[in-house]
Amino acid sequence: NYYVPYSIAKEYGLKFVFGAEAYWVKDRLKEYPIGINEKTGETKYSKDKTNCHIVILAKTEKGRQSINDILAEASITGYYYRPRVDLELLLSLPPEDVFINTACIAFWHYEDIEDIVIKLHNHFKENFMLEIQYHATEKQINLNKRILELSKKYNIEMIVGLDSHYIYPKDSSQRDYVLSAKNVHYEDEDGWYMDYPDDETVMKRFLEQGVFTKEQIQKAMDNTDITLTFEEFYFND
Repeated sequence: NYYVPYSIAKEYGLKFVFGAEAYWVKDRLKEYPIGINEKTGETKYSKDKTNCHIVILAKTEKGRQSINDILAEASITGYYYRPRVDLELLLSLPPEDVFINTACIAFWHYEDIEDIVIKLHNHFKENFMLEIQYHATEKQINLNKRILELSKKYNIEMIVGLDSHYIYPKDSSQRDYVLSAKNVHYEDEDGWYMDYPDDETVMKRFLEQGVFTKEQIQKAMDNTDITLTFEEFYFND
């Protein structure tokens, strides 16, 4: 449905960036033993439902087509409850034509995630960054500390992500209505910020975490300007 935000961007003079926050697993095809069938005694198998998150953005038209290709494959060979890309599909993307970042806390589920980060960085190089967020939660603060260590260890840039679900805090009730209608409730949202604040508020929230210096935060904020270097997309009306 990306033609809808494209039309809105066109109407209001905004830059349209094509991309997706995708579910990913290490191997979309592999089946893992999950127990024994009590009736038959046979081993039961299941595919991976870890469903980590990752952000994939197109820098060029070639990148847009490549992203569409792997999302289509995720809906065919990668579908298991949800469409899932995997490392094979991610590493098939042309590194100069897409931009990848590690999305929210849901990127970091696997125990060998550091090795995976290295693989992604080696493939996408400067087009791969580690996303930091400013939620006032112990999990986010501890994750940001780990991200800072990885950033220094492997010389990977950090980039700010806001996880915005609405613009102003007063709009949160509208999101609550939507979730209630879908019978959806998230248990761990206490301390999350899901609005779309100005730069001063972003800086304040990060400094309150006590993880990054002001200079590190500003650099990660400035890195979001990478989207200004992406090609403009034009679709037929």
